[in-house]
Amino acid sequence: MRRTMHFLATILFMMMLLISIGFGPVSVEGRTCESQSHKFKGACVSDTNCGSVCKTEGFPSGNCRGFRHRCFCVKHC
Repeated sequence: MRRTMHFLATILFMMMLLISIGFGPVSVEGRTCESQSHKFKGACVSDTNCGSVCKTEGFPSGNCRGFRHRCFCVKHC
């Protein structure tokens, strides 16, 4: 019984260790640069729409942000 508890505790510890490694730093590529979209019109309420417009401007993605709901295009610098 004692060996079984020790074994289960070891397995639980290993699982927690592996899971915690997965929650490390999100981005290690470097800095990101933002530029307000020149083609997006109206209030930005959908990151998907913003990202689509940013792709036409040569950026890989875009996000809505700010009080005035502007679309900002994002790329790695």
